[in-house]
Amino acid sequence: MLKEFRTILLKAEERLSPFAMRSDQSRGRVRRMEHDPFRLDFARDENRIIHSPPFRRLKHKTQVFMSPNNDHICTRMEHVLHVSSIAMVIGQCLGLNLDLISAIAKAHDLGHAPFGHAGEHALNRILKSYNKKASFMHEVHGLRVVDYLTNYGNGLNLTYEVRDGIISHCGEKFEREILPDRSKDLTRLNSIKDRGGYPATLEGCLVRMVDKVAYLGRDLEDAIEARLIKRDDIPSSIREGLGDSNGKIIGKMVEDIILQNRGADAIRLSANAYALMKELRDYNYTTIYNTQNYGDKIANIIASLFNECIDILIRTHGGREKAEKEKLVTMAPTLRIFFDFIKNLNYKNAEDYEMVTDYIAGMTDAFALRSYNELFMPRAMV
Repeated sequence: MLKEFRTILLKAEERLSPFAMRSDQSRGRVRRMEHDPFRLDFARDENRIIHSPPFRRLKHKTQVFMSPNNDHICTRMEHVLHVSSIAMVIGQCLGLNLDLISAIAKAHDLGHAPFGHAGEHALNRILKSYNKKASFMHEVHGLRVVDYLTNYGNGLNLTYEVRDGIISHCGEKFEREILPDRSKDLTRLNSIKDRGGYPATLEGCLVRMVDKVAYLGRDLEDAIEARLIKRDDIPSSIREGLGDSNGKIIGKMVEDIILQNRGADAIRLSANAYALMKELRDYNYTTIYNTQNYGDKIANIIASLFNECIDILIRTHGGREKAEKEKLVTMAPTLRIFFDFIKNLNYKNAEDYEMVTDYIAGMTDAFALRSYNELFMPRAMV
């Protein structure tokens, strides 16, 4: 009886585009699992992602504006939900696998450090000071989050296709056309140390494109909300070509992507839409991204936390018992949590800087600031 539900779900996928990834074509998982009777594999992945602690922490991680007090300013959580929503609208029109799109979209930023790209850059500089070959890229770290750092070192055991979409989503490269790399060896994703090239599935390509569509207009709207710019400041070419609000910009871009890619094994933009998107990107960099003046402060917070964690590992040889005996963690809850973090993951042959990177990268903005205050701000004596 239960098998009938799975048969019905698989039958529905027969109507998908010939370029879509069907669930029964998946390469599977690193650790084999029995099929769920009520969910296909990509839907199961999406459920695992949204119930995971790293996903929940996205609500307190920076998108552009650090630790906003304004509830209307976008956080990393809203961003991934926007990407998922937009990509699924397009994917439905193109006949793609909506479960796969939703899973990749919701997981694509799980590897982000606190304080957005400023935190990412700070961690990257610190890592290179320990090992010139080391680097911190949120795409690569995102794969580490779902493969290892979640669930006490067991990871989420996601399908190869979702894992590929995470490491290959690179939102900073602006391409007019994204072609799926169907020759990619998905069993070797953990050997990738850069931004992974193009995704192996058309669904992954769509999320990669929509990532930019989602944040360009939203960041513009947030800058207006924060009174960093005025709506009338938006260049007339952008207002006339795309619109002067997030909704209008998304609408134009969604229409272009759908019309350009019906029946195609690619995700591409028209020449006009691509030119407008690049113009909007350049405007955002000039008026929003490059005007945020807290980069040095964030670098100091990240470096201070990093050095303190490294120092206590050296002084205790990674042993919580010694740390407690010498009262090194009594006054700083974040250090107690750090030792619990290490113990729960049961690291083997990891460098100190790797363990500290994993810990700090998982912090929310609020937890990083609270940890900094615990460790470095003076306390009242009476």
